[in-house]
Amino acid sequence: MKKFLLLSVFLGISLFAEKADVIDAKIKKSYGGSYIAYVKIRHHDIDFNDFVSEWQIFDQNGTPISLRLEFGPRPGKEVIESDLIGFKIPEGTTKLIFRAKCSKDGYGGKEFVLELPSAEGNTTSSDSGE
Repeated sequence: MKKFLLLSVFLGISLFAEKADVIDAKIKKSYGGSYIAYVKIRHHDIDFNDFVSEWQIFDQNGTPISLRLEFGPRPGKEVIESDLIGFKIPEGTTKLIFRAKCSKDGYGGKEFVLELPSAEGNTTSSDSGE
């Protein structure tokens, strides 16, 4: 009986665990060959133990391009908007992959894949298809 109760508690907790999902991403060319990224992340920030703590940009091979730290929760918000100014896209990059991290649950939420046009430079948006 105790094992069943303990298992039920752990299963109940896992139902409320929420990973941070990147639901939209756009980039815009800036000055000097750098870019600005705008992302939207879905996560129910609760308190200083459970909030979106960072998001990252990778290329199509999983090589890190840039990282944006977030410094605290935004209670009551389901969708968090954030931007990153001044990152460079390495030559030969065909896709940008955005992923977010929850301070409590880590990585593992939905990633967003942005296909780059052959001559990037305009504001671009794409769905990850998941």
